Parts: sequence; C-alpha cells; structure tokens
Amino acid sequence: MDERPGPWTRLSAAAHPLGEGSRLIDGVVHWVDLEGGVLHAWTPEGGDAATHRLDRPVGFAEKAPDGRLLAAAGTGVVELDIFGRHTALGDTGLDPARHRVNDGTIAPDGSLWFGTMVRDGSDPEGSVWRWDAGTGEVTRLATGIDIPNGPAFHPDGETVLIADTVGGRILRAPLAAPDRLDVFAAVDGSPDGLHVDAQGRIWSAVYDGGRLDVYRADGARLARIEVPAEHPTSVLTTPDGRVVVTSAAQGMDEPGPFDGHTFAAAIADVLEA
Repeated sequence: MDERPGPWTRLSAAAHPLGEGSRLIDGVVHWVDLEGGVLHAWTPEGGDAATHRLDRPVGFAEKAPDGRLLAAAGTGVVELDIFGRHTALGDTGLDPARHRVNDGTIAPDGSLWFGTMVRDGSDPEGSVWRWDAGTGEVTRLATGIDIPNGPAFHPDGETVLIADTVGGRILRAPLAAPDRLDVFAAVDGSPDGLHVDAQGRIWSAVYDGGRLDVYRADGARLARIEVPAEHPTSVLTTPDGRVVVTSAAQGMDEPGPFDGHTFAAAIADVLEA
C-alpha cells in the first residue's frame, strides 16, 4: 500500500489476473479473484485476507436478505458458510469447460441475478440468469450478449441494468420482462461492473478505459473519473464515503502498480458533488 497516485490507495496484497465483484458484506469490503475462485475481505486492522477458496471461478459473493452468503460460482449458485465451505443451490446446466459465471447481484426479493459467458469471450453466448430463492430454480432471462456484466437494479425499483461489455452499451429492461432490452447509455469503451449508490447514481467501471463513469437515473452522464488501472472491473461505494474499485491484469505485458489490484479513495476526492 505504498503506491499512492493521487487519492488512491491499494487494498489488495497482490494483483489478480481478474479481480471482480466488489461488495460490502457485514460492513466489510470484499472482492473476488474470479478465475482463482477466491473470496477476499479487507479491513483496516487486518488488511487483505482470503476467506473462501473454491474449486471453480467465482463471479461475486453477496449477503442475501435472509442472512445467507451466496455466490455465483462455476456455472451456478452456491451458499458459503463461515467455515469456508460451499453448498450448491442451483445450476444453469452449461458446460463448465466452455462457460463460467461472471458478475451478478442479489435482488430485494432475495433472488440472485448473474451472467454467464464463454470462458474466452469469443462467442455471443452470454446470458443473464435468475436463481429463485424459494424454489431453487435457475431461469435464463436474456441471451445473445457476448459478455454480460452488472447487473444492477435501477433506483426506480422496476428496472434492471445490464452492461453489454463487448457492445459498449448499458442496457435496461423491465424486471417483469428482462428480455425486453433497450439502451440506457452508449459508452465510449467497454462497460463492466455496475453499482447504484445511496443517492441513486449509477456507477460503471469501464474496462478498457481506465475510468469510472457516473450516470443520473435518466442515463445522462454526470462524471468521468480516471483510475490508476487500465482495466477496472467493478465499483462499490461505501457508507463511510469511499469508492472501491477492482481491476484486472490479464493480458498485460507490463502491468502497472495498480493493475489487477483492488484500490479505494474518498468519493469527495474524486467526484464533485
């Protein structure tokens, strides 16, 4: 954590090929080493610690309304326990040699929405899925997106937002009809993880842009924030006024000191109110 370009400070102890899934779980910042299948937690006292290690890729982990810690892993959904174990809850039925989970989130009703993609991103076989907390059923909601990211739920409570990373668009659809996609925002670059903050602003990590984009609820862009990594992958804002960003170092010949790391800054230092 000795590298500090401007306001940013590294949280992770080591770089990840593909860091993802920044989340706040019980007040603690978490993220995943996606391909490594490792869930990390960071505290000011203890720094970066691995809390769970799985035998498959992990897109994100998040606390459900019923208190369970759920994750998108492999090609489906698992529950994580305090002893580092995991239990399968539902699966897409996709071939894990070809497909894997990507980003996702938990809806207010406890369902888990997540994306899947071809492992190398070469074909437009990406889909968005919903795991039902009551029945355990996994349903495909939308397909034909090369690399679906996000998703996130719009402040209106009636709309889901999905990043079409390869297509350079943030899409939206009614929760009741998630296959009826249209464009929320066209992006100069490749939108990755999405996050809705307490003020109703929509944040997007722009994978190949070295930046975060911030939008109003109507899709108008409020700000562009440069970050010290070329490939930011997810973004999180915290109640104590920080913005946390994960990033990827995959495919880079000479990664910089923040590439592949998780890092943070005070929102007030990077975004004018």
